[in-house]
Amino acid sequence: MKRCSYCAEEIQDAAIKCRYCGSNLSTAVTAEWCRSRDGKLIAGVCAGLAEQFGISVTALRLALVLLALIGFGWGILIYVVLWVIMPYRNEPSVAATATMATRAATERNEDDRGAEP
Repeated sequence: MKRCSYCAEEIQDAAIKCRYCGSNLSTAVTAEWCRSRDGKLIAGVCAGLAEQFGISVTALRLALVLLALIGFGWGILIYVVLWVIMPYRNEPSVAATATMATRAATERNEDDRGAEP
């Protein structure tokens, strides 16, 4: 067992992604970039790239805004192109996972109440 470098939870040695916080543990960057549904403001492009490269989403957003202002609109063009070509990640969002966990807990509680005499 090893510890996740982001959330310090114990995970298996062969893990490449933390099951608790969802951070990538491998140093190699995968070939596919995906938009993120969690933490998105417009389309999830900056959130997905920040998660992929392990950098602050705020710094990435600021860089794109500066590129848009100083670079004659290149930041906007890059964002739109990435929006079109980057797919959403197939994982359920944190909110959906929390909703599913709440439903499961509610169902367990209802089953427990029904089992009592």
